[in-house]
Amino acid sequence: MTTTEVFLVVASGGFLFVSCRIFLQKKLYKDLQQLAPQDTLPGSTVTSQSSSTQPWHSTLAQTCFSLCFSECSILFCMLMCQGLDWLEPRIRLLSWRIALFLLLLTILLLVPISFSLILTYRPDNPGFVQSRALPIRVAFALAPVALFVFALSYIPLPAELLSYNPLTAVTTRLVTLGTTVLGLLSGLGAVSGAWGIINWSRSIPSASSIASAENALERVKNDLRDRSRDLDDYTSSKPQPDGSWLSRMSFKRNGQQSSMQQEVIGLQALEEQMSLRVVALKRNRIAAEYAESFTGKTITWSWAVYCVCRVCSSAFNILSPTVSNSSTSSASYGDIVAHILAWLFSLLPLPTTGDEGKPQIDTPSLSKQISLSLVGVIILCSLRLVLRGVTRAFHVTSRKTSASLMLLTLAQLMGIYLLSTLVQLRTTFPPAVSTVISDSQDPSDDSMNLFATLPEYSLFGGLFDWSFLIGAAGCAFARWARSSFEGDDLDV
Repeated sequence: MTTTEVFLVVASGGFLFVSCRIFLQKKLYKDLQQLAPQDTLPGSTVTSQSSSTQPWHSTLAQTCFSLCFSECSILFCMLMCQGLDWLEPRIRLLSWRIALFLLLLTILLLVPISFSLILTYRPDNPGFVQSRALPIRVAFALAPVALFVFALSYIPLPAELLSYNPLTAVTTRLVTLGTTVLGLLSGLGAVSGAWGIINWSRSIPSASSIASAENALERVKNDLRDRSRDLDDYTSSKPQPDGSWLSRMSFKRNGQQSSMQQEVIGLQALEEQMSLRVVALKRNRIAAEYAESFTGKTITWSWAVYCVCRVCSSAFNILSPTVSNSSTSSASYGDIVAHILAWLFSLLPLPTTGDEGKPQIDTPSLSKQISLSLVGVIILCSLRLVLRGVTRAFHVTSRKTSASLMLLTLAQLMGIYLLSTLVQLRTTFPPAVSTVISDSQDPSDDSMNLFATLPEYSLFGGLFDWSFLIGAAGCAFARWARSSFEGDDLDV
């Protein structure tokens, strides 16, 4: 084990961590603040805008996300080094195990604990950290995390994985939970994508509605400008107390000034709400105009057809388990669109390196990777809805707190998705020996394969299809009920 290679792996992890932190501070965290729901109270809106310092929960969320990203990148880098035969096998295996352990630690403990601490934090108590009740508050914050880990330990394992090391068992349980979550999100995204495209014509904002919203916004801006000027004139005309303690105690509170201040705060919140609505109206109209073009119609309707086909494929896999089980693990639990794309790709005139002049392309494995990529696109399309739903579910009224919760949710989903991607890659590059590396195996063995530390994807395919259908059915019912009782909403 050379010192240079160890230093190279450590330096790469540190560089990825620092680069991710810089990107979060300059770009992503600010974008998440703009994505936060704008139903905040006027007082909280002013407080969040007046605070220029970065809160502690922002630093905590960015650290968790950067750690998750860097460890996921290290895992993929070790797989690339294994394929290219770079680094020593012992260094690859050690780096793999450390990165996998840190990733599991982040997903299972750090992110849930950070989530719980942010939700139980009281901003109205500046002495929170120095409070004597801090141990009790920390205990209340850690209780849900302990229950989560305890419930995770009761996820049953397949019989063939009961004799392996604890790291593999924890990975299997987490991938089982992650497969369920990804299936639910994929079903949500598939129905939302198809529903939004099919019902697109009913939600196109007209030019007159945009003009009316702009005129209303301009009137609110004029009122805010007038009331702010009146408040400044009234404040300057009144005598101000000096700096003495007696003067501050004897100075009477002016009720009219307080009323004018509250009115200005309310107008500021209303202006922000109406500005966001105008931006949403213009954005939706531009998207609608693009959707009416030939290119837009081709892309949007092709995507809607794929979403419907993905739902049908999951239903077929569940209703016909004998067909799925009769094939190999890499070919089962796919979708028909991915199979067609993989078959078309196999027909391309590629270099013939296989036997009898045939290209060495594993079509079932390629189909699985295409299906995984399309599922990732579905999740990305539904990510905005999921992130805003997180802050609405917990009734968060601060932009920075909402952004921190969204960032933690992104870290959790990113870690689970990339870990599931590694498990599916195992079907494309199966280890020569199908057994999992145990603790008794000599770590100096040069023939060890990193994929052997991961469970087989065939153990999770049916679970994904069931959760996909449940998420799709739940989203379809919610969409139908909302459109029936409330009508179509504008996505601000």
